[in-house]
Amino acid sequence: MNLSLWFDLTIVLVLAGVPLYLVWFRYRWVRIMARGPHVFLVLLLSLIWLVMVYGSLVEPHRLVVRHQSIIIGPGDSRLSLVLVSDSHLGLYRHADWLQKVINRINSLEPDVVVVLGDIVDGEHGLRELVPLNKIESQLGTFAVLGNTDYRVGAIDVRRAVESQSVEVLTNEWVRLGENGPVLAGLDDIWYGTPDWETTFQRIPSGVPVILAVHNPDPADRAEYNGVDLMISGHTHGGQVRLPFIGPSVPLPTTLGQQYDQGFFPYGKMSLFITSGVGESTVRARLFNPPEIVQLEVVY
Repeated sequence: MNLSLWFDLTIVLVLAGVPLYLVWFRYRWVRIMARGPHVFLVLLLSLIWLVMVYGSLVEPHRLVVRHQSIIIGPGDSRLSLVLVSDSHLGLYRHADWLQKVINRINSLEPDVVVVLGDIVDGEHGLRELVPLNKIESQLGTFAVLGNTDYRVGAIDVRRAVESQSVEVLTNEWVRLGENGPVLAGLDDIWYGTPDWETTFQRIPSGVPVILAVHNPDPADRAEYNGVDLMISGHTHGGQVRLPFIGPSVPLPTTLGQQYDQGFFPYGKMSLFITSGVGESTVRARLFNPPEIVQLEVVY
């Protein structure tokens, strides 16, 4: 039995068990009302139940849009760049959720959309990709692959994604419009073959460079290579976050636990990490709703 199934079973047991316990407690209230520790246990179980209901059934469906303005050049030209990451289609998320995400993306009227990897999670996720061809962007929709895409099969995922009119960038770049910035896509650093030299060769001098890579770990190398803006996912922002603490578990990154989600100045480079729109391992989000990011890039 895999971990996700164990978690689902735990949710079912808690969601069913706590109300049954409270019903039993209600009928025995007169006999045990004076037992302070027992009352405390009831309150604690009630709180746990409410948190699990909210984190498992409510917050994962609260799709939000985060807006951020980032300057990467001396001019006053603007680019609406929308980021979506970590959908993990086939695990807990399916085509209906992807369609909801894309409807929200289209409402933002983006110039460019970038899908930042971990698109599918399991072979059946390949059948959930059809809504991708409904994305409406002025200058194109692009993607990079992540670690779960490689576990499914990089060739199969790339073929399936590109069949829906999304161009996968693997150690290559494109120009966003006639005089726009360059968008480069680096292969996944865990399972792929990232090739920095190939990725950056023949980029015109003086043109702002945006680097898309699923995992934010190579930020040092990206800054060294003169990247102006690096965009990543992978961390899920911790997925389950606690007040005043942040991520409830260590992030799967060597960059530093402080780089969990959002915008970060990183030397001469700007770094943006999105917490994504899906879940992995556990079917829950807490104080960290699924997000689409709209960057206003000034160059």
